[in-house]
Formats: sequence, structure tokens, C-alpha cells
Amino acid sequence: MAATIETVAGLKRKASLAIPLATIEAEALRRLGELARTVNIKGFRKGKAPVKLVDQQYGQQVRQEVVGDQLRDAFAQTATVNQLRVAGMPQFEPKVGDGQTDLLFDAHFEVYPEISLGDVAKWSLERQALEVTEKHVDATLEILRKQRVSYKAAKRAAKADDRVTVDFESTLDGAPMPGGQGTDFPFVLGAGQMLPDFEAAVTGKSAKDVAEFDLTFPADYRATDIAGKTAQFKVTVKLVEAPQLPKVDADFAKALGVDTGDLDELRKELRANVEREVARRLQSKAKNVVMEKLRDMPEIDLPKSLVDTEIRRLIQITRADLESKGIPNAKDVPLAPELFVEEAQARVKLGLLVGEIARVNQLQPSPQKVRDLVVQQAMNYENPAEMVQWYYADPRRLQEVQAVVLEDEVVEWVLGQAKTKTSKISFEELMDIPQ
Repeated sequence: MAATIETVAGLKRKASLAIPLATIEAEALRRLGELARTVNIKGFRKGKAPVKLVDQQYGQQVRQEVVGDQLRDAFAQTATVNQLRVAGMPQFEPKVGDGQTDLLFDAHFEVYPEISLGDVAKWSLERQALEVTEKHVDATLEILRKQRVSYKAAKRAAKADDRVTVDFESTLDGAPMPGGQGTDFPFVLGAGQMLPDFEAAVTGKSAKDVAEFDLTFPADYRATDIAGKTAQFKVTVKLVEAPQLPKVDADFAKALGVDTGDLDELRKELRANVEREVARRLQSKAKNVVMEKLRDMPEIDLPKSLVDTEIRRLIQITRADLESKGIPNAKDVPLAPELFVEEAQARVKLGLLVGEIARVNQLQPSPQKVRDLVVQQAMNYENPAEMVQWYYADPRRLQEVQAVVLEDEVVEWVLGQAKTKTSKISFEELMDIPQ
């Protein structure tokens, strides 16, 4: 199976393949012989039909399958012999020949670009650090208390963190504003449920008080038909309730899963959870730093086949997201591929750079780390053991996890080679706790 390689343009290549007809026929007859032992042919017992009859009925299909397999094998052998790093799947095009000895094909494909990473040891990167203390456990306890807050009627003016129940009505240009009315509507002052001007007008009011005010909607307001416009509101306060945080006692500990109700055990478990979450977020930030450095590297030639594949994947993700949000007929929503080109190119570039670092430095996803991540993700489901089996049952699903682990291995390698500066980050910033 001789082959010649031709550079078409950029990363595009063409390989001329010749497959001997004798090879195709020999393999086809072998497969037809196997098929004859199992196939049902009318008028013959199962497996007793002559190969000639089986050939008449199934020969064309079998020979097409053989040609396809021989083509793929020939191309794989050509890629190996010529040390080609093929990107994407080749497209096979039949050629006109004498039809006596060989079937001729052109294989059109792309190769991976040559990538120069430079001297990673000269890169300057910053990673953040945080040492967990008892103060952070206290802060976490306070968050857990707030998540379990209850409210009790208060005979005073409303202030921050109170829950206020109101009736409201509004007009826009002298007419009732669509959707601008509400009855027995509760919200917490300072929680960001309402626009700041709305909350400011209610703050300081007691039950039965009425507030009348103008409210200008932000220019980027989600309801574009009223964005930037000014409406007139009338709000009647019906109830002011003060927050009641639970005590940190045995009942609180039991509610958080500590069956003994022991507060020391609660704090010990909380600290372990906080340390795990802090480590995960610090690793995520370090990964973002490395990935951002790779994104900023000079542009490289991108295989069109990989970009096109990524565009299709992004469209599928977008459709699935629309469907999850209840958009009717999400699969039929027109999504122009052009909308995803820039993001697809950025993703392919990043993937090529990560892959090149892994290839050059012989980095591999650790099987133990892969399993740890699979188990971690499986814990989000009702039957974790079944989910672990589900991942390992399909190589494609497992490859997704392996890709994530390989990215982590690349990140650690880069951080180990580059000049790194460590800076401290506050617990509140790392954990996204509002100040």
C-alpha cells in the first residue's frame, strides 16, 4: 500500500493511497464465509446457504465495509510511517484508475501545527495562598446560621437584613406599568432582590407606612422595554420582620449532620470541609492563571477540522442549556455557526497548547487522580457506585475526566517550572462572601 504525501496549503495535506483489489477480495470472501455460517437465507437452514448466494445478497455491503476498513488501516499506516500528527478525521476521495490492480484514493487531512512554547522557566506567574484558621470556621458557622434564618414580626422601622412584606403599584407615562404591581410581596433588605432605589424607599418605614417615589431603571435592565425609563411607585408596607439566627448548640450541630450534637466535632468537620474547599478554589485560581498565560501566547495555525468540531460542540451545549431553561423547541432554534467561531478558536488554541506541553514533557493523567475525580463527581448522585461504573463503561466519558486531570497535571508542571510569586488572598474574596 504505497502512499505519497503532498502539502496542499498551511496545515492541509493530501495522501495518495492505493489498495490492492486482491486484498479487498480476499478479505471480503473471508467475511462472507463467516457470515454464511450465521445468516438466514430463504430456502436454506441457518448457516447452510452457499457462500455464492450469500455473496449475491450481501457482497456489495461487505466489500464496501472492507474498503472502508482497508482505507482507514492504510491511512493509519501512512501516518505512522511518515510521522504525521493528524488533526481530526481524514476525508477520502476516490480517484480514477485502471481498476485492474488497485483502488486509488486521495486522503485529505490536516496536521497539528508546530508549536514553540519558549522557555517556560522565564514565565512570571502569581498564585494565591490562604491558611485556614479558626476565624474562618467562625465565618463559615455564621454563613450556615444565616442560611437557616427565621423571621419574627418587629414593631419598628425596617432596616438592613429585615424581611419586609409590601403591596406595590406603579405607573409609566401615566399608565399602569405591565408587571409593576404586587400584593403581599416579601423581600429581604440588602439581599439584592430589588433595585437599590426601591429598597432605599422602604428602609426606615414601619408597618402601614406608605412610600411614593420615582424609580429610574438602569440602562442595562433585563426588561429592555423599560430600561432607562422612570416609573412612579406607591409602596405600602404591611409587615416588618426581624431576622432570628439559630443558636449554635447541639440541635444546630445535629441539623448539620453531627448526630452526637457535639460542637467540637462540628467545628472539626467544618474545618476539614473549609480546608478542602479553600484548596479546591486556590487550585482553580492557579489553573486560571496558567490558562490565561497560554491564551495570551502568540496566535498559531489552527486546524479547521478541530475548530469546526468545537463549533458543533458549542452549539450542542447551547441547545442543551436552552432546553434546560424550558425554551420550547430548543433543538430547532437557529444558531449561526459564525457566532461561535471566536470562542471555538480560543478553545482549540488552548487545547493545542496544553496538549503540546503534555506531549513534549510526557505528562499523563494519573489513573488514581482520574478515579478520585470520577468518585468526587459521582458523589453528587443518589447512587455513587453506579455512576462510577457508568463513567468507566464508556471510554468517551472517561476521556472527558482524563482531559481534566491532564490539564491539572500541565498546570502543576508549569507552576513548577515558571517563576512564581505567592500573594495572600482574603477568605471573603476567595469564598465570594459579600463584604
